[in-house]
Amino acid sequence: MVPGIQRTDETLLIILGAVLALPYVWTARKRPWLFAAGLVIAAAIYVVFALVDGDVLHAMGETCGVLLFAAIALGGLRWSPYLLAAGWLGHAAWDLLAHPAPWWYPALCIGFDVLVAGFIAGSTSRRALR
Repeated sequence: MVPGIQRTDETLLIILGAVLALPYVWTARKRPWLFAAGLVIAAAIYVVFALVDGDVLHAMGETCGVLLFAAIALGGLRWSPYLLAAGWLGHAAWDLLAHPAPWWYPALCIGFDVLVAGFIAGSTSRRALR
């Protein structure tokens, strides 16, 4: 929880993030590569925040995260959509770490990430993604 921010605010941001994920999921549902690309972009956003803050060292650390999530995304496309779903869920956990980002962004991103991960896992179990 962010100091000075009400738990209700964070809950609403998580819900808003999930709602914002709905059009993305609708668009990507038959195009798994969009889920992979989105995971890489979600990680890259933190690099942008670090660079905007002028924190080159933090940007380099965030770039390592981008490389990790890119590898997971490619593995998810190559071997199993469950790996891709795990990558999105892992990104939600990544959001909990300290990043140079606006106070509202991590909670919003968590809602987005969890909904996407759940959709991919649920769709995969119903064989809708392959």
